[in-house]
Amino acid sequence: MRAYGHGCGDVCPRLPFLDVLEQAETMLTIWIIHRDAQHRATLARIAGAGDSTVLGAPTDRLFESASPPGAVVLGLSGDFEQELDFVHRFGSRLRRSAWILLAPVGDLDEVRRLFDTLRARLIAYPPSPLELRRALRAALQRRTADSLSSRKGRDTLRDRFARWFADLELPELMRAIDPRLSQLPLLIRGEEGTGRALLARYVHAFGGSGEEAFIPVNCREITRAEDLLRQIDGSAAANHNEAWTIWLEDVDCLPLPLQRLVRDWIEFGLPDGTLRASELRWIAGAGDDGDLDADPGLDPRLTQALSGLTVRIPPLRERRERIEAFTADTALAWCSTYGERLRRFSRDAVQLLNDYPWPGNFRELEAVVIRTLSFSSSDPLLPVHLRFPGDSCWLGQREDDSALTETEAEIPEATILEEDEEAYVEEESEEVYDEEEIEEAIGPLLTPIRRGGLSPDEESSDAVEMAVRAAESVLPIPPTAAAGQQPDSRLRRLVRAVAHEVRNPLVSIRTFSELLPDHYDDAEFRTHFRELVGQDVRRIDEAVGRLQNIVDMPEVKSQPVHMAHLLEGLLDERQGEIQSRRLLVLKELDHDVPYALGDPLQLRDAFAGLLDRALAGVSDRGDIYLASKHHESGLAGRPSVRVLLRHTTAAVDDSGSRGTQPRADLDLVLAETVIQALDGSLTVDTTDSQERVIVVDLPAPS
Repeated sequence: MRAYGHGCGDVCPRLPFLDVLEQAETMLTIWIIHRDAQHRATLARIAGAGDSTVLGAPTDRLFESASPPGAVVLGLSGDFEQELDFVHRFGSRLRRSAWILLAPVGDLDEVRRLFDTLRARLIAYPPSPLELRRALRAALQRRTADSLSSRKGRDTLRDRFARWFADLELPELMRAIDPRLSQLPLLIRGEEGTGRALLARYVHAFGGSGEEAFIPVNCREITRAEDLLRQIDGSAAANHNEAWTIWLEDVDCLPLPLQRLVRDWIEFGLPDGTLRASELRWIAGAGDDGDLDADPGLDPRLTQALSGLTVRIPPLRERRERIEAFTADTALAWCSTYGERLRRFSRDAVQLLNDYPWPGNFRELEAVVIRTLSFSSSDPLLPVHLRFPGDSCWLGQREDDSALTETEAEIPEATILEEDEEAYVEEESEEVYDEEEIEEAIGPLLTPIRRGGLSPDEESSDAVEMAVRAAESVLPIPPTAAAGQQPDSRLRRLVRAVAHEVRNPLVSIRTFSELLPDHYDDAEFRTHFRELVGQDVRRIDEAVGRLQNIVDMPEVKSQPVHMAHLLEGLLDERQGEIQSRRLLVLKELDHDVPYALGDPLQLRDAFAGLLDRALAGVSDRGDIYLASKHHESGLAGRPSVRVLLRHTTAAVDDSGSRGTQPRADLDLVLAETVIQALDGSLTVDTTDSQERVIVVDLPAPS
């Protein structure tokens, strides 16, 4: 084979080549570049290069058509401008080649500065033959094959990607993994849990050279450019790679000024003073268009900077036909990974999975399937085995709705009562309910609690069934007074609120109790059973205890209470949750005329419950408004202090179920009971589906 050279006489002679090339199955090419022809020939001789060597100057066009080399030897001279231009033209094309830079001893530091993004070995010029040959041997012997761990990771990623996206046609994805577009920015849109991060990792793994470092950045907690750059620099330095893929998760949660800075970094490069990358790709994840969850949303100018490639992932509610196959595929993968026998989900279990609203999309579904498999060894897996999120009240509400539907079917249409609390007409009832009647209504619930939990003399399932029947017994409407009069709405709501608080833990207790006979010999199951029942019993105990406090309410001792101080103290106690969830709390509290008449402890309990109810009902990153104001005639012409509590509500999906379930009405009913006992009033405005407004008027000194 003839060597390529610059000019007629610039040909490398046949010399003994490196030992490694004698053993190679295919001949590897070496490029030797220097402005001076004599220097090129000298470098070829001392390197021991052979026929497969291409020699030339940095400006020669022959390199445009030459075979990609295994190694590039670049001699630097003059002002380095021609060499810098050569690397600029060929650096990205030859990212798999090994680069060796030869520079005068006095210029080594300057070379490091100018060639900062090039991964190269730097050798002082002129090099010794032994040093140059060793450098070439090391370069040509590099093994680029993936390690076993990398191969396993890529297989796992490929399989999981197939489970999540097998049903989708994503034309833009094929362009995203095209190696020719491996540095083009990519925007992935979709709701949380749809697989944005999974798709980003897939594009990184299969759409680049395989040598890039994946740098994930969670933008939800970042408010300053310094923090964002620190995360990028820290991750890049830890990976020791000079080629990066930066994944900006929830980029639409960055403040708008910072989003505009990111746009500049994408278009013009990272600012001076940060680590440099030889190759850099930006991938960003954001919510769907019009996603109200993301605050402040995606800046249009950043959208344009990322618009080279855009992939949108539809939510699970638009792909419900995928639920059954995804569940089976996930079960197969999990059982294979952990050496378990394959288990299937029954038809009824799959139907229950189809009915669930899945606010967390595929990530939540995957978690439920894995949690169910790890908890139960039954085959098939029945609805009772499904492990929905621990903070989800959906299953209990579903049972309540089913029971209500069956009850309404038995009542003539003209006598069906509206469930909306505001539909009841508040009228004085001649029927008086005392402590004994309340005790009779909820007594069956109090008995197991007062005994310290479930009776040891009874089978668990029998005790649970007894508790369930007791909970259901308080749901019917209390007896009314004389014909034509409305029932006591307050007592009705109070009993319903307590029943709701009790019913949800009873569902999980009943589920575990049904499984106990089959798993009694499993020590781990018994431990988990004891912990769960203990938690749920404490929850029931708390609900009944709060009701008992109302029953035992002492005589009201009215005195001036500084409402601004009381409300500020309650907010301070909840500051940790407010900050962790990034809630925006606006307050306008009257410190000029702040006093209301009431019992300080009872008012504190009432407003603590209202605040906790608001915190439970607001979405993360939502807002709460709290205000107090003195009114000269707020209570039927009498002076009052008015407290207004307004908060946005968690988003409602197509099924009407909230992603974050608000607390039951027990807080509201108990607060209303206290406030009315203090001659005040409480009203709730629920006309706006996106917010709740509670207005409290308390008597004030004249």
